[in-house]
Amino acid sequence: MRWIDYARAHGGETVAGLPGAALRRVAEAIDAGRDVLDVARQEIERVDGLPPSVLGRLYELEERRLRWQAAAQEIAERRAREGLPALPDALLREVPAPTSLEALDRAARLAPSATAIELREYVAIWEACLQLARRDGELRITAAVEDAAALAEFEELLGRAEAPAVLPAHRWLAARRGERVGALRLAFRWPIDAMLDRIRAVTLKLSRDEAGRTPEQLCELLVLRNLEEALRRHLDERAEGEALAAAASAYAALFRIPPVTATRLGAIFFGRGPRPVSWVVVDGGGAAGESGTDAGVADGWATALVARLQAAGIEVLVLPANSPAVDRLRDVERAAEGKVPTVRIPTAAMREAKAALTGRDLELPSSQAAALILARRALDPVGMFSAVDPASLGLAEYQHDLDPERVGRYLRTARGLAELEAQRAVAAKAAGKGTPVDGVPAARAPTPPGGVPPTEPLGPLLALPLSTIRSIDDLRPGMILQGTVTTLTQFGAFVNLGLRQEGLVHVSEMADHRVAQAADVVRPGQQVRVRVIDVDRNRNRISLSLRLQDTRGARSPAAGTRAKAAVLRELDKLFKK
Repeated sequence: MRWIDYARAHGGETVAGLPGAALRRVAEAIDAGRDVLDVARQEIERVDGLPPSVLGRLYELEERRLRWQAAAQEIAERRAREGLPALPDALLREVPAPTSLEALDRAARLAPSATAIELREYVAIWEACLQLARRDGELRITAAVEDAAALAEFEELLGRAEAPAVLPAHRWLAARRGERVGALRLAFRWPIDAMLDRIRAVTLKLSRDEAGRTPEQLCELLVLRNLEEALRRHLDERAEGEALAAAASAYAALFRIPPVTATRLGAIFFGRGPRPVSWVVVDGGGAAGESGTDAGVADGWATALVARLQAAGIEVLVLPANSPAVDRLRDVERAAEGKVPTVRIPTAAMREAKAALTGRDLELPSSQAAALILARRALDPVGMFSAVDPASLGLAEYQHDLDPERVGRYLRTARGLAELEAQRAVAAKAAGKGTPVDGVPAARAPTPPGGVPPTEPLGPLLALPLSTIRSIDDLRPGMILQGTVTTLTQFGAFVNLGLRQEGLVHVSEMADHRVAQAADVVRPGQQVRVRVIDVDRNRNRISLSLRLQDTRGARSPAAGTRAKAAVLRELDKLFKK
């Protein structure tokens, strides 16, 4: 099916209201083999071109069409091998989902004499039963082994029984992993009576081939034999989509890290082995100078190391955002307090970043090379994080269970579309709607395909100087801070405070009245003032509130503890790997 036909038949709100000429132009380019990012580059050059944010939505539509196309082709080839007639093209075009295409194929086999109208009824039965299974069915998770060690990772899942429609994506991914390693057993229960009622209601509309078949037999042949596989596929695709969208938001956060401006800075990396603390001094252009490695065990080693770096003339000290050497990291932070500003930089994809080193940098020991990469990321976060494959950053939840090629393609598309959106904003300002302040370019932080781009330019955010809030350790409950909403979830909103760690505003902390969803109060890109209500430094988690004063009255200590525990449980759900 041509892209334009699929878009018009199944695009829904994605293509609603788009100019017909632009839609045809985009469709022709996609049908010619060009990907959405190439099309977006073409469109940005046109006065009447579709904006990159719209092309992001079309990216998702194209992904659905490709899955449909693969399923349709497989069915056509299978029927041809078996000597069966091809399914009518007009009927195929009406069926949007691969699982419904397969139901159409089964229906044509069960009722060879069925008309197109009757085949539509069979597909409608399948889709109604699939919906019933999602809504009223049940997935029960039980242990497949008695080994406590093998079950330890999946302890929270054991004994759960939930409807597939409300099963969180992260829980499904964890359950699938447990099943793959042989630790868990997943069993589905179907609402058979409701399915049979649906079949009986349309019996008179079905083919005469059904005369000798009971509703129970038809349910078995048309629905039940393929229902579990289809529902699993649906849950897999839903979980993958949510994981990729969250990964794109996390990817965007990397590019919101404020770049450091300094003529000389130091960086420390905590490696493994007997000499775990490596350091390097870097100039403002990222060139490495003095470097070394310290055992990190002598009394006062952290104070001595900071003093040595200060003597080398550093203006900023760069530290890893997270490290297994938690105690040594804190020793350095305490030694640097009041002496030299510190910034924290993510250590993801270090191996890939080291592989890109050239010249004299290759002579550095591994941990010193890692310190050099941290320093360069602090100077140019956009450039350095762009230099590695986004899939190598490990941003997607349960990423090792996802298709790495799809993860990389999704994130590269997200980034490319965001860059084009930024170019478009700059061009609009230059055309008379304002100009960039002090030559600061618009942000290049990506948004997920189909996501909502920031409503405020992020250039000023990227140019923020170092402030008194330099790390999570500078935060205290009761502080009022300025931040930017980055991501909305079903339980709240994440806010960037200019730190590596984003804070969570739970829906219960968004207003004095009950809030059903975060989107009712805030939007991505919105600037907000927030109050710090809790800081968990061990887990690098920050709890925030939009209520600058708690106007709901004093709560009991127990109630406060329960609220905090609820927020932490939600964070565990989001970040659990």
